[in-house]
Amino acid sequence: MLKNRCIPLLSLCLAAGFAQAQSPKKLSALIVDGRNNHDWAAGTRAIRSTLEGTGRFNVDVSTFPAQPDFSKYDLVVNNFNGGHLADGVRWPRETEVALEKYVRNGGGLVIFHAANNAFLNWPEYNEMIGLGWREKTFGPGLAIVNDKVITIPKGSGLAPGHGPRHDFEVFTLDKTNPITAGLPAHWLHPSEQLTHGQHGPAQGLTVLTYAFSEVSRQGEPMDWTKAYGKGRVYATMLGHTWANEANPNLDDPNFQALLARGSEWAATGKVTIPADLGWKPLFNGKDLQGWEPRGECTWTVMKDGVLLGQRTHPDPSQKWPIDRNTFRSWVNPQAWLYTNRNDFNEFDLHVEFWLPIGGNSGVSIRDLSRAHYAINEPDTVHPELAGPIKSTPAHIGYEIQILDEDPLHPSGEKYPTGSVYTFVSAKVGAMRHADWNAMDIESRNNMIRVRLNGEVVSEYPGEPGRSKVGPIGLQLHDRFSTVMFRNLRIREVK
Repeated sequence: MLKNRCIPLLSLCLAAGFAQAQSPKKLSALIVDGRNNHDWAAGTRAIRSTLEGTGRFNVDVSTFPAQPDFSKYDLVVNNFNGGHLADGVRWPRETEVALEKYVRNGGGLVIFHAANNAFLNWPEYNEMIGLGWREKTFGPGLAIVNDKVITIPKGSGLAPGHGPRHDFEVFTLDKTNPITAGLPAHWLHPSEQLTHGQHGPAQGLTVLTYAFSEVSRQGEPMDWTKAYGKGRVYATMLGHTWANEANPNLDDPNFQALLARGSEWAATGKVTIPADLGWKPLFNGKDLQGWEPRGECTWTVMKDGVLLGQRTHPDPSQKWPIDRNTFRSWVNPQAWLYTNRNDFNEFDLHVEFWLPIGGNSGVSIRDLSRAHYAINEPDTVHPELAGPIKSTPAHIGYEIQILDEDPLHPSGEKYPTGSVYTFVSAKVGAMRHADWNAMDIESRNNMIRVRLNGEVVSEYPGEPGRSKVGPIGLQLHDRFSTVMFRNLRIREVK
């Protein structure tokens, strides 16, 4: 009997071992930053959020002048630029030698945007990056003409430069490469600087993507890879960040896919991360399919795919003026737009929103009442939504606050944008007033984490007893509410 009983036990052990083998161990990544002519802190937040969001990486940060130990990591991401001239800030020589040894012996290296400006007089770094912000007398350049990579001889072509930020098409050149496989043949990349005139050794590069520059009148490499010893280098010219500017380019899912997959390839030589990073559209940009308006409101899909929410304004009274209580009873009921799906559990949610100054909105998660009481809906209309807590979604599920206070006349609101309303106040400073903002909500079991424009602004371990599943809702706070949303997407954790 004991012998027979061991067979299923052995099968279970083998199955468990097989399941573990199918789940790759997380890769360790180190971002090096601390100096840059760009907003390196915003860049680091974007890199970290993108890599960690795939579930494939654990990410640490080493900020100059701290000296990192590269040997502890599968991947190093360089977001450091000490200047492109000969007097640019260098790392200590022992740190530079350590990076050379690390990559030569099989380590992975990512060069992020302006990091290819750095270390003009470090020969091995120039070999690793292949192309950099170097004068045309430094070495040859590369261009793409008729989908072919051509060499621009040393001393020829343009000096390095770029025009102002603008939207431009990125074209996939190497469609069979594991980093780009499954990406669109081309896509519109928003609000980026298109760099031209890069020079360097320009040897042994595999150009992955390019964009047509109106300055150079030719295709300019945007992403490429390079072998260095046993190691692998992935470089991207995308990822521009200026201080005190919006950076919608960092929210481009195709850019994020390139960065994540290029990082995985540099670390391992393989790519397992899907081209869509697991993201699925939550709103189709055409109509309200999959959504249900709740309360007195109008939701309009505009020509550019932006979702506009407005309140309807029936006459609150036949008489005017009206007393305070009558006015409050008219103005206070909320309105919402809820997903038809009621079973979102663990997920990452990306939402981009715009509010006028003084506007008030929010995102609801795990609210199984679907704002039943917030919109003053009688129980007889939807008895299945009635419950013991007769209150707003923030008191049944959770509401992630969206609020654009007048910066000249602050109200002292306890729960600014990004707060888990009634539970955790968000860190301030990441909000851009009367402009588009990007919010990412991470829902794991009970836990909720919120990023605003790439920066973690609140975390909450969850309220015991509250539902862990539910629909997703977009709020119109009161009768004077107006809000716009775009680029809503979700990545469900299976």
